[in-house]
Parts: sequence; structure tokens; C-alpha cells
Amino acid sequence: MDIDNDLEYIYDGTFEGFLCCIYASLTRREVPRHIYVETGVPLLGETATWITTDWEQAQTVYVSLSRKIGIEAQDMVKEAFLTHMYDREMRLYRFIMLGYRLGRLVLNDEEWVGIAEGTPAGYGQKMRYIPDIYQRELILQVWEAVRNYRLEVKNVEGSMRFRSYTDVMVACITPRNRVLPSLAEFFEKRFRESNFLVYDKTHQMAAVHRQEGTMVTLMKEIKLPVLYDEKNVYEKLWRSWYDRLRIEPPLRAHYALNEMKNRLWCEISDAG
Repeated sequence: MDIDNDLEYIYDGTFEGFLCCIYASLTRREVPRHIYVETGVPLLGETATWITTDWEQAQTVYVSLSRKIGIEAQDMVKEAFLTHMYDREMRLYRFIMLGYRLGRLVLNDEEWVGIAEGTPAGYGQKMRYIPDIYQRELILQVWEAVRNYRLEVKNVEGSMRFRSYTDVMVACITPRNRVLPSLAEFFEKRFRESNFLVYDKTHQMAAVHRQEGTMVTLMKEIKLPVLYDEKNVYEKLWRSWYDRLRIEPPLRAHYALNEMKNRLWCEISDAG
């Protein structure tokens, strides 16, 4: 299939919606020039094709990632979608289409070596297709985005702390990538019996957990009551922090207190 320079897709910005763009391209046998998120459509986007989000179509593509590329492809594509990778939709689109052709070669570079490009197969040897330099660059870009995403998830998991209110624990984060879905899964297992809310100030999203389940939703703003004993709250936080790391606390306690405020909390009252 060749790229149609006049064809553009618009979708709702969800992961399922993006997978429906893949489904539309395959079933209609067309290649879009660009894929836009609904809120980021340029003025010329009025002529673009709107791709409706259909759960069954999205599930069909999601399952095909495992069957045609490898089981790891599902997590890789999902996590890459949550990154700030430049031209994310089109790079992921090309990565998936390349994966349908090459299979596991887009997941593992160990098979890229051993057979030089253009070298004819020997007697009884099966010739394998090897990604060219441009395809390798695309694959490595996706790998790098996923590695950065996973590293940020681990960093936030290790440094995040909650404030305790009457019936809910609240935390605020300012990540570069949209790590909230992964964090929600992690803390849901850790605090299964507790109510908690994690607010992503950067992307204006929140993960809300109650005993009935966990939901990730958009949230432009959050306002919480003032903690009248705030100094005591941070006092407990920084002391437990140093105890956990098994290091000696600073001689001047107010330095640790200020560090804890800067490290573990953001002013969510100004989130809007």
C-alpha cells in the first residue's frame, strides 16, 4: 500500500481509538499521511477522515500484535503510546506495520546480525529479511521511548508519597510521560483495601481507587482542605524517608523538611 498524500485520520486520543486507526488502514487498504488527535487537529483537518473508536476492532488489532509480532509487542505498543515520543502516532503506525512484515525482528536485534544485507543464501539456507537502516532507526526510536517510560515509572513509584486525609490518601506527580495507568495498577495491588487518588498535574489526569475498582480519568483541577498540622506531616515523611534509605538524617532538620516538600509534593491547589 502506498501513502495517500491527501488522506489524514482523526481519532479521539485513546489507545483503543489509535488501534482502530490501524484497523481502518488495514481493512480499507489505505495509508494515511498523518494521524491526528481530535484536540490537536490543524485547520486543514476538516477534510480528514474521522475514525470511530470501536472496542471490537481495537481488540482485534491488539490480539494481532501478539500473534503476528510477539507477546511483548502488546506491552511495547501500549507503553510507547503513553510516551511523549515525537510524531507518536505515525511512528507507532509504521512500527506496527513493519512488525506485521518482520515479526519478532522488531522486538529483538540479535537476529539482525549474522546475515549481511544483500548476501545470497547458501545452499539449503533460508534467506531472511533484515531491516534496512531507516527501519532500524524507527525500531530503535520506539525502543528508546519505551525504555524511558519504564524507567520513569520505576522512579515515580520509588519516590511518590501520599498525604492522608479522613477517608482517602492523595498524591500529586508531575511526570514527563503519561505514567498514571501503570502507577494505578501498581498501587491498586499495594493499597487494595484503601481509597487513594493520584493526580498527574502535567497531563491533568487522575487515578481514583475505591474498593469497587480503579479508574483513570481526566481531571483539570483538584482542591484539597488545608492540613493544619502540615509541619508535623512533613516531619514524619522526611524521618521515615531517611529511615527507609538507612542513611543518617541531616544535622539541621529544617533542611530535610524543605527537601521533603520539594521532592514529594506539588502545589495541587494551583493545578488549574
